Amino acid sequence: MSLHPPPAAPLPLVLVHGTRTSRTQWDPQRPALVAAGHTVLTPDLPGHGERRREPFALDAAMRVLHRAVQRAAADDPRGRAHLAGHSLGAMLAIHAAATLPDPGVLSSLTVIGGSAQAGERSARLYGAVMRSAAAAGRHGSAGLLPRLLLHAEGHRAYVAGGLTASAVIGPAFAALAGLDLRADLARITCPVTILNPRFDQMRVHERSFAAAAPRGRLVVLPYGGHLVNLTAPDRFTADLLRVLREG
Repeated sequence: MSLHPPPAAPLPLVLVHGTRTSRTQWDPQRPALVAAGHTVLTPDLPGHGERRREPFALDAAMRVLHRAVQRAAADDPRGRAHLAGHSLGAMLAIHAAATLPDPGVLSSLTVIGGSAQAGERSARLYGAVMRSAAAAGRHGSAGLLPRLLLHAEGHRAYVAGGLTASAVIGPAFAALAGLDLRADLARITCPVTILNPRFDQMRVHERSFAAAAPRGRLVVLPYGGHLVNLTAPDRFTADLLRVLREG
């Protein structure tokens, strides 16, 4: 008879997508995560994916993320879950983790390509860039840049749930500009991993983000750009699984 109990099954995982895309952004990761034992939830943010007809509002986004985490935790006998987000989804995940009605349900938070504190000016600038990309899509070049950057599987995942209308982008980035993400991180008591690809443009405040969280750490991958989960899906999934095990 073994004196050691069997290892606990991995906890459920909520994954939050980035700007303009949808829950399908995580399609390349899902099979390996499920094979590793994770139950995976991928909600659409307001104004994205199956919620494209909804206006984006911060309180609505928080309801979506809080419910997803609570649902994931409720479906596990230990009553806990992991939360991870990318880009816009990473920043919203920080605020969601800081404002959960029951913070004890969160086992870890992973912030992927989202360690930048937006101000009003930077939010307007980045929002303008994203709106230009959305406008280009209406003129027949939808997904042109992702198509150039991504291989076929990654591009399918990026666009499969539909691309967000430009009207959503302004309110989303205005909401980010109104958040103090470092203050939010200071309120999060679970382990927090700031996980950034080497060539990600959203790394600008990574050190102060990691330092702000009581149990924060910074992990910089030696490869990849902002869409790393789509440009290097297998390598990134292996690193995400490692981070979740360590967290």
